[in-house]
Amino acid sequence: MEVIRAKVCGFCFGVRRAIDLAEKAVEENVQVRTLGSLVHNPQEVSRLKSVGIASVKSVDDVKNGIAIVRAHGARPEIFDELKNKGIKIIDATCPVVAKSQSIAQHLENSGYDIVIIGHHNHPEVQGILGYLKKPAKVISSVADVMELPANISPGVIAQTTVNENEFHAITSAIKEKFQKYCIENTVCRATRDRQEAAREMAKLVDAVFVIGGRESSNTNRLAEVCREICHNTYLIETADEINIESILGMKKIGITAGASTPEWLIDEVTEYLKKIR
Repeated sequence: MEVIRAKVCGFCFGVRRAIDLAEKAVEENVQVRTLGSLVHNPQEVSRLKSVGIASVKSVDDVKNGIAIVRAHGARPEIFDELKNKGIKIIDATCPVVAKSQSIAQHLENSGYDIVIIGHHNHPEVQGILGYLKKPAKVISSVADVMELPANISPGVIAQTTVNENEFHAITSAIKEKFQKYCIENTVCRATRDRQEAAREMAKLVDAVFVIGGRESSNTNRLAEVCREICHNTYLIETADEINIESILGMKKIGITAGASTPEWLIDEVTEYLKKIR
């Protein structure tokens, strides 16, 4: 059985940067807490906890030491609350996400009504909403475009992990419905590269294993992309979840991984598959 790995997979720059900042903070020998899970990968979260980096649900849970704002970013009031408590802040917001926040503010200041393509409850989207003066619309489908008020002038951005095909389908519908609009493609290049690499790899194999946390948006998107091409696509978190019987007799198995999936997990799955005969 040949194991083929997507050319681009695993940690993106923003996640790698956030983890590096957190691990460096531990060297200060103070309590280090992340506001929410630093990455959407339970195995990596457990590893980080073992080295002294634990996640908390809210600012109230940070009593002292260092608070790390994760790559998804956070609302401005979170920063204010931490400063008022005298907590040292390490801002690990991904530069791509920070750029999306700035673009949203610029569009709003230019008179556009902000429309975000993504999922309302996703922490990245929640962070962006916090930087706006007025409520924004969050949509996730072409059908949602039809529900937008006809009298607005959409200023459109995207959650960075949105499937780019969905982004183009939705923005095409916006162009048809509205006369005045401004569309900014804020889908992360790393997301695009991973999806394209997964798509190309899926064409070459009999089955695909997408490795990553089930709560990870970009991991689920990768699974969707692969499933469009290869019906035998499985989303797994660890090698233990692999059903060997489902792939017996297959000649080529593909592997890709979400942007929150650490290299050590990818290696474990790769080595496990290589041992199957």
